[in-house]
Amino acid sequence: MNARFVWLFGFLSIATPSFAQARPTEPAVAAMVGDDPVEVAETQQMMDLVFRNKKPTGDMLPMAQAQVLEEIVNRRLVLAYALRAGDVPSAAELAKAQKQFQIRLAAEGRKVSDVPKAESITQADLERQVLWRLVWDRYLAKYRTPQRRETWFQNHHGDLDGTELVVSHILLRPVAGASQKETEALEKQAESIRAEITSGKLDFAAAAAKYSAGPSGKQGGRLGKIGRHGPMDESFSRAAFELKAGQISPPVRSPFGVHLIRCDEVVPGTKKISDLTGAIDEALAEELLVKISHLERPRTTVKYTSAWPHFKPGTRELAK
Repeated sequence: MNARFVWLFGFLSIATPSFAQARPTEPAVAAMVGDDPVEVAETQQMMDLVFRNKKPTGDMLPMAQAQVLEEIVNRRLVLAYALRAGDVPSAAELAKAQKQFQIRLAAEGRKVSDVPKAESITQADLERQVLWRLVWDRYLAKYRTPQRRETWFQNHHGDLDGTELVVSHILLRPVAGASQKETEALEKQAESIRAEITSGKLDFAAAAAKYSAGPSGKQGGRLGKIGRHGPMDESFSRAAFELKAGQISPPVRSPFGVHLIRCDEVVPGTKKISDLTGAIDEALAEELLVKISHLERPRTTVKYTSAWPHFKPGTRELAK
């Protein structure tokens, strides 16, 4: 999944109490946020919505599953924060929101009962969806200020404005089925190679020719231009765009192995802030979600189960 997560803040399925269906007894639970369970069924539903056009496979599947679960957990933490801070809508606001949804459906020639019953929505789910939308829209309205948009653009414009990097790399490729220890050994080797280069014992091109398992090794590791969101793997691109011209990254893991990346040149993009309002607002929403969830985690306990892939707490690494 792209690092810029697909946002689904709309009403996924809001219905009247008569439509709500009970789930089977003791449904599988992926995580507990305080006393609130995140069910596997809910997590799978979001997976289906986010990846309806392109299902992840292989090693990418558990990473995508963990990211979706983290999104749901963070939303629960935001609601816990809002409840604790008293930032919740009134009963009248909740009723108005549901009425507006019904009006919107009517304008589309539909009614509440048209929502697919196969989704097995419970009344608690419905109330949470309405509450989430109202709370989140209120927080976003306060957070997305012109000053914050400008600051974000100044700090991160290279992510969005079409900036490209000319990069070179050295790839240390693990054997098929390599263990964690073997991958860690490759990282240590990469650190040693980096030390050779930075100390002046070996230049980057010679090191690439000597050590790199990638086809670019014969060209001194030179890959050419890359953008922030392609064509390289996200882990590679993210690390590369943290570099200034002439800098060499620490060892970077990707699905292909362990890399040392050098930024050879920065080619500035030409898009202005006015061209990127939507993308900046999406990034600010992601930033706010992470900020509030981090504030709430010390107060609301999050426990994961083995029923669904998840990250190690505080990392983007899969728990075993």
